[in-house]
Amino acid sequence: MEIGFALMKNKKLIKFEKGVNLDVREIAKILRNTDYDWALFHTRLASIGEKCDENCHPFKRGNMVMAMNGTERSVSFLSKINDITDTEAILETIYKYNLTLAALKNFGSIFMGFFNGNPFVVADNTYNIKVLNNKKSKALVFASNFPTTFKNNIYEATEHFIWTGGKLPKTLIKHKKKYAQLKYFDDYIYHKDLYEQCYIEALEKEGGLNI
Repeated sequence: MEIGFALMKNKKLIKFEKGVNLDVREIAKILRNTDYDWALFHTRLASIGEKCDENCHPFKRGNMVMAMNGTERSVSFLSKINDITDTEAILETIYKYNLTLAALKNFGSIFMGFFNGNPFVVADNTYNIKVLNNKKSKALVFASNFPTTFKNNIYEATEHFIWTGGKLPKTLIKHKKKYAQLKYFDDYIYHKDLYEQCYIEALEKEGGLNI
């Protein structure tokens, strides 16, 4: 499992850590015991590239911290010659050419992170990606699947949008759908500690931002 997280307070990055050996229970403790405004949490089973600390999300360049859900083969040339992930290749390009977040709308993945001291989400009509919005904490979680206990406030992102705080964009709200209970799932992917200790802890705290 590849895991990473970042915390921001007063528009400044106060915590950034990632690695294949991180324990989600320890991250949950940090979330409970740290005073922060925004939390970015990312976890995945490695799909492309070597499973190592360097390839864990999120990634940081200058004033931008970013995690991605998806695969962008259009930047495979850059990632191969530089021996970096597709996410890093995109981040490097944005940083090098001083591009805005709107540049991310040219891709089909979901991007989350911090830019110039502000949280952001940029999404497209990515298939098989669902969004969980917790109304109480205003937290967002993007994932391919959710535990069966999460039954309400599930959305499917079907259009481009950029969210930088405040109310959720209408493109999410108007496509709200009833969440169908999962009948089959891989026990390895459905990690009890992951969802119950880390995701839920993040959802319960104001300002959680997860991918």
